[in-house]
Amino acid sequence: MVAKVDEWDTAGLQYEVIDEVAYLRLNRPQKRNAMDLPLRRALLAAIHEASEDNGVKCAIITGNGTVFSSGADLTQPGGPTEIPPERRRPAPLTARDDGILYGWARLMEAIWRSETPFISAVNGVAAGGGCQLALACDLIIASEEAAFWEVFVRRGLPIEGGGAWLLPRMVGLPRAKQIALFGDPIPAKQAEDWGLINLCVPADELLATATDWAQRLAKMSAPSGGPSMGQAGADLSYRVGHIKSQINMAMETSMLASFREEATLLSFSPGAGEH
Repeated sequence: MVAKVDEWDTAGLQYEVIDEVAYLRLNRPQKRNAMDLPLRRALLAAIHEASEDNGVKCAIITGNGTVFSSGADLTQPGGPTEIPPERRRPAPLTARDDGILYGWARLMEAIWRSETPFISAVNGVAAGGGCQLALACDLIIASEEAAFWEVFVRRGLPIEGGGAWLLPRMVGLPRAKQIALFGDPIPAKQAEDWGLINLCVPADELLATATDWAQRLAKMSAPSGGPSMGQAGADLSYRVGHIKSQINMAMETSMLASFREEATLLSFSPGAGEH
């Protein structure tokens, strides 16, 4: 694990676990935390690590410096394509192949499929792929100095990283189109008002608030009052992940499929059948 963390650090990602919370910090402030291929690979590996480590109950993604992430690093040597040169088809097909096999959506899907809750602590502008990374997290807390910028239309590009799937589900179709078609940055307070994010806080309260939320999820326990379910004093943090998964699956499936998942999880619960 130490070797991996050292490699990730070299790629521009700081990773540490403190009191059952994994902190993933984008650390290329001189590049406005733009993500080149090494950083993107490190981030994907770290998301999997936080998902597989039994000692991690919640994860926080944030950025060092004044920007969360400006998205893809358009200045990286060799360009953004991961498919080896000898395996590339003519240019339009290579771009499509690369997007499907190696594209930004891998990061968003890794967070979506993980049963570890992810919180984005958005410390500044989140643009392009950086915006999708922030919005893909389960809970989104932003500094008053932050903004969310689906900048793609202003670069002559389609929305990348699953934004076309995420936005309508988060804010509804009219506002999703307003955000995407105009390509204007949405200030954090407006994002909160629109329901794009959970909470907007003063900059000096951002990390403390995110850590408090993470600890609440990591230390989940039964209520002190109400009907007894035989769970007093139990660590219920694993159920946070199950419920995250239930909600995400319900976004993609029918009501019946959602009920089946609920029944499956219930059957493995203490006191099953008492509902």
